[in-house]
Amino acid sequence: MPSWTLAAVATLALVASPAVAGSGDELKSLLQGVEAQARVSSPLRADGELTVASPDETHHYPLALLYRPGANGNDLYLELGDGGGKALILGDGAKAFRLDAGATQPSSFPPDAALVSSEFAREDLESFRVADFRDARISDDNPQRMTVSLVPKHSQYVLLVMTIDKQRKVPLKVLYYRDTVNNLVKMQRDEDYALVGRRWLPTTISMEDFKLRTVSTLKLKWSQSPTFPPELFDPAFLARASELPGTKK
Repeated sequence: MPSWTLAAVATLALVASPAVAGSGDELKSLLQGVEAQARVSSPLRADGELTVASPDETHHYPLALLYRPGANGNDLYLELGDGGGKALILGDGAKAFRLDAGATQPSSFPPDAALVSSEFAREDLESFRVADFRDARISDDNPQRMTVSLVPKHSQYVLLVMTIDKQRKVPLKVLYYRDTVNNLVKMQRDEDYALVGRRWLPTTISMEDFKLRTVSTLKLKWSQSPTFPPELFDPAFLARASELPGTKK
């Protein structure tokens, strides 16, 4: 039996079982720490590349990514070169828009829609928030890492299983289950963390789709307090040229 099938069976048993006794405060504190790490207090920028690889072909998109603290959470602007288009996610997903290659007007960016042809859905790009989950339970724990099963309130997924670095309070791996808790569809890995100011940020993020046998990988180089025109975060300006360097080959 494949290892991911075994994980699904174990997770099914976990969801039916009570939370680990005496672990509630530690779990709550850790998840709040993960959320705090995901909050931005000043603008951040990442430059790099999105690679979308399938058994048949591979595409590379140069990218520029901007985070800023918004009134209701993180705001994210993402621009892909080489015909990849743009995405704008405001208030941790309260509103979201995308501009496809060749389009003259932005359109709505639904939570389950993919970023270009990648395995990253819009929902996957949103910052972690404890309030988005109605249940959280520990499935494995050791001094370095804790693995937590999370049941979303409103999502295309029925279950997320997240492995967290307890010292840095950052996710290392996320398993995504859709429709049922034994249907594992994707796996995300956040790797090669770098300390940017006081915040640990991944420089490699990969998402693997098991059924399609495809992998999308973000390679990112982060910088603090970037300068950029504020209208980039206005949907009305999404169709205009940003003039951001780094989005063209």
